[in-house]
Amino acid sequence: MAIKKREVWIDYIKTFACILVVLGHFFQSMVKSSVLPDNRLYQWFNTIIYYFHVPLFFICSGYLYQKYSCVDGFSSWRHNILKKAIVLGIPYFVFSFATWFLKTIFSSEVNNQIGSLGYVLFIHPTAPYWFLYILFLMFVVIPTVKTKKGMGIILGVAILGKLLQIVGEKCSILQIYAVSNLLSNLIWFVLGLAIAFGTLQKYFSKILGVILGAMFLVASLWTYKIDNAGLSFAMGLLACIAVFMMISDCKEYKCVSWFTKYTMSIFLMHTLFAAPCRVLLMKLGIANMLMQIGVGIVISFVGPIVAMVIFEKCNLDFLIYPGKLIKKDGKTKKTI
Repeated sequence: MAIKKREVWIDYIKTFACILVVLGHFFQSMVKSSVLPDNRLYQWFNTIIYYFHVPLFFICSGYLYQKYSCVDGFSSWRHNILKKAIVLGIPYFVFSFATWFLKTIFSSEVNNQIGSLGYVLFIHPTAPYWFLYILFLMFVVIPTVKTKKGMGIILGVAILGKLLQIVGEKCSILQIYAVSNLLSNLIWFVLGLAIAFGTLQKYFSKILGVILGAMFLVASLWTYKIDNAGLSFAMGLLACIAVFMMISDCKEYKCVSWFTKYTMSIFLMHTLFAAPCRVLLMKLGIANMLMQIGVGIVISFVGPIVAMVIFEKCNLDFLIYPGKLIKKDGKTKKTI
């Protein structure tokens, strides 16, 4: 089913999450390369954003899936999987390969070494593309919901999976990347289904969202020091609820809506611009912390936007949004 009108609040939540993903990866690289010190401020920021920024993506994906799709049988499931294989698969393979290639060629310059191509593509995806990998698996195993009973069953399965991932950390099957990350993140995707199903929106309140957000920030000053999966999930849930409540009834702003058009390109390409920029500045002898941070953050956002504009002019934007290759009947176009 086609989306007749975009829900700007979902776009805004995804944009907010994308900004946090970019900043998280950027400051990690700055610390690993010793440009920034590994102090308590960094540890706090890096810990708390990982509570909820990727979960926000999964919730938004589950919401859109439930609201604008109907997957309730083998035929609709097969149709949806073929579509998602294109929409998620093309950017996943293209940019995973690009990252693998650059890290392999310039292995002496990167902070983290990378494995073989097959390992990266099929067994242990690299950041941030692992999100697309796990999201596809969710579409494989989760149908859309028609009844409250069905919603309850799927929510129960997701909760059980999360509990298994938390308490059974040493279980051999949970050592498999796909299984562990699927069980860990399925609850967020299903919460998105629940919001679209209509079981949670009636509790949304912007004022309550602000209160919950303040509670999250205060609690995070203590929790960031504790490495506990259950506590991390609880903090992530608190933060996600706060964000959804605060943004769900927001009005549209033209400047923000313009930026949201490039969220996917920024998500896919920010590391491909930020890392070479850091290396180049170092080779030029520019080690000043403020210069590294300023230039690095700007290029992390501006680089992918410029690249997307070029892709559009060269008819290569299908690498970012492969959905344009799919006709309304779900079949791929014969030409690109």
